[in-house]
Amino acid sequence: MFVTGTGATGDQAYLIGQGSFERYGHPVCYMNFPEFTTADIQISVQYLVYGLRREFRMADRKVALFGISEGGLLSRFALTYWPDLRRRVSDVLSAAGTHHGTTVLAGCSRTSPCPSALWQQKRHSNLLDAINSQPDETPGNVSYTTVRSLTDETAQPQGGRRPTSVLDGARNILIQNVCPGRQTSHIGTAVDSVAFSAAVDAVAHKGKGKKGAAKVARLPDDVCDHPYARGLDEQQTRAFLDGSGGLIISQLGQVPLVTSEPKVRRIFKRVAR
Repeated sequence: MFVTGTGATGDQAYLIGQGSFERYGHPVCYMNFPEFTTADIQISVQYLVYGLRREFRMADRKVALFGISEGGLLSRFALTYWPDLRRRVSDVLSAAGTHHGTTVLAGCSRTSPCPSALWQQKRHSNLLDAINSQPDETPGNVSYTTVRSLTDETAQPQGGRRPTSVLDGARNILIQNVCPGRQTSHIGTAVDSVAFSAAVDAVAHKGKGKKGAAKVARLPDDVCDHPYARGLDEQQTRAFLDGSGGLIISQLGQVPLVTSEPKVRRIFKRVAR
């Protein structure tokens, strides 16, 4: 299941990585969330829960989740608060996930309204403080891998003591540690050769927890020889990524704006088991 990020539909996000998904050869599903994935995360996650249960029934085997940005966060919400999903999911690959919020989204205020999901992905939003107060950031016998880039322009910080995309209990991969000097954007993290190779490696290796997560040592020797996942045309992918920002901005102009963060629902305040 490929889980899109804020401001895009599942169709649009899948299109960017379509060549790599097709080359990979495994069936890949995606979902469309309300309001271009800008609605209240507490609502959007329920769509993902439904979709995962349906895909599990269709496949009759465990599902792997590949989330970009908010998609990684939605994946974590689903597994944290709906424990039955943990026996239905083998792996979570979170690329540029906004797990601990971003300091870049500083413009939302009562006089400058924003979509609900942007409020909720700010550093120390009420919703993020709720999930980050949970005792386990990687619940269940699921293998979690995170991939992040120091040059991410949207989800920051990505370095220092507490990078936003890092999860305790996960195998946390920094692209620049694998390919020094690489410039990878926020959305580009999803189709970066390191991120996609990590997803393939994680799915290929069975095991609970970190035993089944991706390992840098197992990534292809030529992973740094090409910027994007195998199966993608470099020029076309660059054009898609260059145009994605404008598309997202235009779609954000079509969605409801709110003057404060949505209230955290009781279910997300309780201690998850």
